[in-house]
Amino acid sequence: MVRSLKFLVCVAMLAAMPLARAAEDELIGEGNDGNRSAPVHVFELFDAQGNQIRGRDENPKPFSLKQTCGKCHDCDKIAAGWHFNSHDPNVNPGRPSQPWVLTDSVTRTQLPISGRRWPGSYAPEDVGLSPWDFLKEFWSHFPGGSYGEMPVTEPGEKVRKDISGDYEINCLACHHNSPQEDQSLAALQAARQNFRWIPAASSGKAVINGVASELSNFFDPEFDEGIKVAYNPGTFDKDDMVFFDVSGQPINDRCYFCHSNKDLRVGENNEWTQDQDVHLQSGLNCVDCHRNGDDHKITRGIETEGEGKGLTCQGCHLGIEGQTPQEIGRLGAPRPKHIGIPPIHFEKLTCTACHSATWPEQEAARWQTARMHRTGLHGKHKLDVRQPHVYAPVLMKGPDGKIGPYKLFWPAYWGVMDENGKVTPKLPKTVLKVASDTLEANVEKQDDWRPLTQEQIGKVLSVMKQDDSTPVYIAGGELYRLEGEKVVSTKDEAAAPYAWAMAHDVRPAQESLGVRQCKDCHTADSAFFFGTVERDTPVRTADGLEQIEMVQLQGLDRFYVWAFNVSFVFRPVLKVVAFAACGLIALLLLAYGLKALTVISNACAQEEP
Repeated sequence: MVRSLKFLVCVAMLAAMPLARAAEDELIGEGNDGNRSAPVHVFELFDAQGNQIRGRDENPKPFSLKQTCGKCHDCDKIAAGWHFNSHDPNVNPGRPSQPWVLTDSVTRTQLPISGRRWPGSYAPEDVGLSPWDFLKEFWSHFPGGSYGEMPVTEPGEKVRKDISGDYEINCLACHHNSPQEDQSLAALQAARQNFRWIPAASSGKAVINGVASELSNFFDPEFDEGIKVAYNPGTFDKDDMVFFDVSGQPINDRCYFCHSNKDLRVGENNEWTQDQDVHLQSGLNCVDCHRNGDDHKITRGIETEGEGKGLTCQGCHLGIEGQTPQEIGRLGAPRPKHIGIPPIHFEKLTCTACHSATWPEQEAARWQTARMHRTGLHGKHKLDVRQPHVYAPVLMKGPDGKIGPYKLFWPAYWGVMDENGKVTPKLPKTVLKVASDTLEANVEKQDDWRPLTQEQIGKVLSVMKQDDSTPVYIAGGELYRLEGEKVVSTKDEAAAPYAWAMAHDVRPAQESLGVRQCKDCHTADSAFFFGTVERDTPVRTADGLEQIEMVQLQGLDRFYVWAFNVSFVFRPVLKVVAFAACGLIALLLLAYGLKALTVISNACAQEEP
């Protein structure tokens, strides 16, 4: 009996060994065994249902990266990374950053959207955007996951998503080194709602024919002719394995597609005259500073968040206390001496205030960002998006209490205000249901806006009024509402500009503020303090756009700053006077000192016998 039990135990252990080995190998891509060489990625492809795709299949399906990469990598852990967790309310949102912006020219709307609920922004669900609505609005520079994989409940949306599939995390958008990786083509597939086909198309492995958004709600992929997938010759080897040129450290071009900016003063054809970030010129890559582990929680280099083991300005250039010799920075980075700069500058200013963005000018320039203005798209689906008007660099006080360079734009949207003064935006489609006649769509644009009059605002607010709520319109820092039949405007926190910090492009020390001494900032007309930003708004007046000075955004008293700066004009004279006075005092002390020595010496001579 005992021998029989031992035999059964051995058989069970032998049967379990392959399963145990499979479990160990299941996530073979996680962790690091210490070898720095990149593993060759040759593997089988799997569709969304987990079925293997073979080169000889007659009607192949697009491959799913979740099913394919998930054989070796923990997709759930990756999905918790910074690029994919914005929908999760349990994640610390960190410092405010660039939001998505919902724009509509007819309703004169530019509304900041972010699942992180940064101050001044609104989560999609807070304004009535479903996950499906979110994808239809923000398809061009979206990395997948998050809202792309959230379930939908509305029946019509569910039908469409069953056709389009999930917008899974597109691992190849960052990690594919092949020059065939086309993120512009990924955006085109997303615009067509071909979500499940995006990785196959953008990787250069397949050609996709068909448009999901044009398919009938009654489309059945098992029976109907819909979207066709044709894998390119040579994609599969004889064993139906496929090679991908991927690496753990993305190349800069992969980052640039979503993280590019353009100063519109440069012009269309003068980009070649602009210098790169000094770190890139020195040979660093984006991921040398913005690193991450298997969890994909990329370090953002923010001093106040204490992340990344010193991968910040101070961490690299001033060293890590107890780990780095005090005479050099991290990895030999130049250690700044800041000779002659009063310590108060380091208490009131960020490092980027002097070293980042373009040199401040009297008027903040308009900029475009890849995500907001959908730059980087090529071919027939190239877009020329002008709104929102983003201004930079704007030197203003941030959440950390320090002045630094920021980008900002002025929100504009219709909404309702409750009895506590909280404003909730209304989606453009909701406003148009009741006010399409008033908000004319054929009005000629002025400076990219369709102008809006006070009379129009009053009409829209009057038809929006329901229950006890107060309808409002926000634009250019003003909140418009009705008092009786009159439209009044007031400054309101909800109408404040939405701003986020700039860190790049970093200028070298020889091009930083202060290189020409105090006069770079401390003059009576200094752009640092008295440069202006337009209050961008469709509500036009005869006087044009109102200007707001940097000093107002810095929370400083204008007269005090002006008087303090003017004092620098007389400082050279004061220094001469001070040194002359010191010299005169020194001469007087010397004269009296010599006279004292004479008296002492005479007294000593008289005492001698």
